[in-house]
Amino acid sequence: MDIASNPIITLTTDFGLQDPYAGQLKGVLLSGCPFATIIDITHAIPAWDVVTAAITIRTSYAFFPSGSIHLVVVDPGVGGQRSILVAVGDSHFFIAPDNGILSLLVADHKIDRIHRVEHPSFFPASVSPTFHGRDIMAPVAAALANGRAVHDFGAAVSLQTIHLTIVPSVVPESDSLHGQVQRIDHFGNLRTNIRAGHGHLETASFQFLDISGQRIATFARTYSEVAPGALLVLIDSSSCLEIAANLASAAEILGCAPGDRITVHLVPAA
Repeated sequence: MDIASNPIITLTTDFGLQDPYAGQLKGVLLSGCPFATIIDITHAIPAWDVVTAAITIRTSYAFFPSGSIHLVVVDPGVGGQRSILVAVGDSHFFIAPDNGILSLLVADHKIDRIHRVEHPSFFPASVSPTFHGRDIMAPVAAALANGRAVHDFGAAVSLQTIHLTIVPSVVPESDSLHGQVQRIDHFGNLRTNIRAGHGHLETASFQFLDISGQRIATFARTYSEVAPGALLVLIDSSSCLEIAANLASAAEILGCAPGDRITVHLVPAA
């Protein structure tokens, strides 16, 4: 797979915007590849939240052109023993620490091959042990944008050998689905790990949802189908089951947090 003549590099980090880290990352990328287009997916991943980073790149990368390079820097193990990976799949490139960020892409069978970043010729002589995103991952992304092949960075590794255990599985039963809240967005909507394909989930099969001792029985197509402040369940723009409130924060109403358990009760199969 070739990089386009006008390479796109996306950034997903937990850096926030009050510090210079995101700007430094972009400076290194443009120094290495001045003709690259850099797109911020988000710099608001909660600090050290690998699960949210994995969900974000899973649900975002496909909206970019083929050949895009996706740099994901959420790296609580920076400077430790974890590897840095370059992955290829679904006509895209991904650069991330080996800490679970690529788990969902592997689970979705979107990754074809992965290489471990090993060759220091791509890095500056002085690498900060606390900022591998700037000093290792960004130079690798720039080199990739300039046309270097993924095997130039290091040896291929098996998909089964990278860190893959970050997201609990949905547990299906004959008339229910057991999952959990994965993240809370800016609006207070609760995204869960249950997807539209689980249990043929749809309006006709949904009975009610239990969360934190509370029951929600409204399955809607969009937020405005219920009264302001009312709770509802819907399938969001990334095909995930979402618990929301119209013009209000479901997280505040329910007092919920990521990791909270949910049970979706379904109409029993005939």
